[in-house]
Amino acid sequence: MSTLDPQTSPGSENPYLAPGADADVGTALEDADYLTLVVGPNAAAYRRFWHVDSALPKPPRRWNWPAFLFGTLWMVHRRMYLAAIGFYLVTTLLPILMLLVDAGIPQIAFGMLLPRIALAIFANALYLRHCSRLLARVQATHAGQPNRIRAELLRRGGTRASAVVVCLGLIYALRYITQGLLQTYH
Repeated sequence: MSTLDPQTSPGSENPYLAPGADADVGTALEDADYLTLVVGPNAAAYRRFWHVDSALPKPPRRWNWPAFLFGTLWMVHRRMYLAAIGFYLVTTLLPILMLLVDAGIPQIAFGMLLPRIALAIFANALYLRHCSRLLARVQATHAGQPNRIRAELLRRGGTRASAVVVCLGLIYALRYITQGLLQTYH
């Protein structure tokens, strides 16, 4: 049989497999292994944060320093775009609202710091939920096709550094526009 014949069983003669790749289509990965594919870089760290490999189920670890320090950029890097937009709006609008109600400087600082602390506490759980939902959608769409599931998780998961650059550009553009509007109306 030809190597391009669909009746050919997968094996070492398959030209579409990466060198050293497992040709056995029947071996389905567990959800924890699929989560590793979704996370991409730093998957081992997130498996520890989420306690994926522990015998007893535990909630995810509570504090995430990158989420605290970078907030929106961390979420964009991890491809949680809707959550990043929501967080950006909260961290932008909350201080503005506090200025409008004539809050003092400590209250404004508290209004800027509180969302970051909340994100740092719940970031690992939020990211686990994001990854689990993505995994469930891909598994439902491509049920019974483990190679297709792997490929789709690798395509839709992981991190995206270019999205961070685009996000930074948008943030600075919005700040520039906002500054221009504020100067126009003052």
